[in-house]
Amino acid sequence: MEDYDVFNEMQNIKDKRAIIIIEDDENFIIQNLLDSSLEIIPIRFNYDLSCFSNNYIDKTKKLFTYYYNENNSYKNELLRLKKHFIHYQRKPIIAYIPNDSKYIKLKNMLNEIGIKCISNKKQLINMLNIKLIFIDSDGTLKKTDGIISDRVKKAIEKNRKVGNKIIICTARPRYQTLEVMKESGSDSIIVSSNGSEIYDSNDNKIIFNSFVDNDSVIKLVKYAYLKDIRLILTMENYEYVTKEIRNPNQKLLNKHNYIKELTGCNVKQCMFIDKKIEEIYKIKNILFEDNKLHMVDEINENNSYEEKWFSVSNSNCSKGNAVKIVSKYLNIPIENTIAIGNDKNDISMFEVAGLSVAVANATDDIKSKANYITLSNDEDGVAVFLETLIK
Repeated sequence: MEDYDVFNEMQNIKDKRAIIIIEDDENFIIQNLLDSSLEIIPIRFNYDLSCFSNNYIDKTKKLFTYYYNENNSYKNELLRLKKHFIHYQRKPIIAYIPNDSKYIKLKNMLNEIGIKCISNKKQLINMLNIKLIFIDSDGTLKKTDGIISDRVKKAIEKNRKVGNKIIICTARPRYQTLEVMKESGSDSIIVSSNGSEIYDSNDNKIIFNSFVDNDSVIKLVKYAYLKDIRLILTMENYEYVTKEIRNPNQKLLNKHNYIKELTGCNVKQCMFIDKKIEEIYKIKNILFEDNKLHMVDEINENNSYEEKWFSVSNSNCSKGNAVKIVSKYLNIPIENTIAIGNDKNDISMFEVAGLSVAVANATDDIKSKANYITLSNDEDGVAVFLETLIK
């Protein structure tokens, strides 16, 4: 195995996606892999590079390289390779190992430590080109009447079959987002409360969550009662409301004992929503003198809804931040991410995703920030885009 400064190598590539590849086809590597965001770990079987072109040698001379010999003439390379990946916990996401008996020990070792081996180049490219697609729910995935059409469900199913990941990303709390996930047939990871929580329903695992500090929550509740405005406090699987329970997962906050009731509670998002439009706008202006709070959602001013609303969370929360976190968690590069939305809270997704898509029912200012406009939610715009994507 080639000598190198292990610590510095690991520092240089720790945040990159790495793949192992047997160097059996230099043109394939140059054309498909070298200009991507991948870190290539070539497996070479000889220090003699005479079988490669000068162009290839020049392009790969800076790559992190292992020299491996089946006869062990380089002294325990396979064991050192295994220990390296286990010790540094920076396993490559995949390995291209051709179907050849001389690679069997290498393939067995990689499988043993959980590195998937691919022997087909087309399959490798397909896996590396997986898209991570974040879809807003209300006004985007759902029609105006709240229905998810069969066409949208089929388009999601087809995308998942080719390997693409479909993530519901919404302002709704976890319990409602899970319902959307199940109905649509999307992936088990969900982003709820405008990015305040990222949850994997398969493993019952919270990947990320963040909370509004308790002093700010008390301040908001106090103001809500003072002005008789409806305030929703989002927890994990339920919500506190200052007035008017609207579903079984909501609990009425005790007006006279709310400080004690909220002690020790972790509030992810606070949403003011009421028909008292002037009061809603007044409180919004007052609140943002507090730099602990961050507005993650608000209704478009020209929307015809009777109620107006806005939501606040911790300053490190947004749908855009969630895109970054899930992208890193799933080892899918940010340039392979797609965001589909229709409203102001989707702008942060549009700003970080590799491709941003607005449905036609979005306002002009939202559409101006998108790379692509699909049909409206009532015309199955999400399905139309997803169908085009896999063609």
